[in-house]
Amino acid sequence: MSDTANGTRTREPGAPRLAWGNGYGPGVARGRTEFMNSLRTPSDVGYYIVGSTVFVLVMFFNRDNIDETTGISAGALMLPGVLAFTLIFGALMGLATSVATEREDGTLLRAKSLPHGTTGYVVGQSTRVTLEVLFSLALLLVPAFILLDNAWSGGLWGVPHVASLVLLGVLAATPLGFAVGSLVKNPRALGGWGFMVMGGLVGISGIFFPLALLPGWAAGLAQVFPLYWLGHGLRSAMLPDAAAAGEINGSWQVWESYAVLGAWALVGLVLAPVLLRRMARRESGASMSARRETALQRY
Repeated sequence: MSDTANGTRTREPGAPRLAWGNGYGPGVARGRTEFMNSLRTPSDVGYYIVGSTVFVLVMFFNRDNIDETTGISAGALMLPGVLAFTLIFGALMGLATSVATEREDGTLLRAKSLPHGTTGYVVGQSTRVTLEVLFSLALLLVPAFILLDNAWSGGLWGVPHVASLVLLGVLAATPLGFAVGSLVKNPRALGGWGFMVMGGLVGISGIFFPLALLPGWAAGLAQVFPLYWLGHGLRSAMLPDAAAAGEINGSWQVWESYAVLGAWALVGLVLAPVLLRRMARRESGASMSARRETALQRY
């Protein structure tokens, strides 16, 4: 780098380009812009509000339903699980659908043709999804804290605890969203089997009732996936110690939550780049035209 007369710095020939210029800066800007645009789109705003309102109403109408095991309202017990579901669904299924759709409409092909375009695309999608998840969580947390008793008993320690779990949950789900989106050829398929899989995971994740009530095989299966561990970790951070009585082992497994979420994040970070590079190599004008022709034949 060298200094010019007006005090600005220029890159000398052959000097390495700053990493922020390798698609990261434009990617962050793109993700932020897409998120802000969604807040100006009535249908997107309606999606945020309707989804959050349904969950808040379910928790509100269960505020007087006290769980005998823990002595805590069912609404307060649901809140951490609802937050976990919202995060995983948005960062995994929402992102996978977006990637599959933009692969079909040519957005990925256009990004591939630009310098550092693929990197910028990945960073942009990650930024957008992270902002959407945080916004959705805020829409749930604010009214829940107002309407529910015992919704937060973690004290000051609960703040960094929840923040770290949310960050780790995003790191675990986002790469998986890219991986799933790169494997699915038809984005409409995610609206079928994808939602069925998510529905099954929700059913065994302990979001709406204590996981200790499930059969042993279902409880064991739930512990393989990040949705249960994110919900469990958030419950340990937000609820009083008495709530641990409703967990599988009757106690909080805080470090296990971090370990499992970290393992899923590692798997996703290793797997997603491989699948995305494989997908990018196969993208061409001919393949995109073939997909469009196939899509038109469905109608």
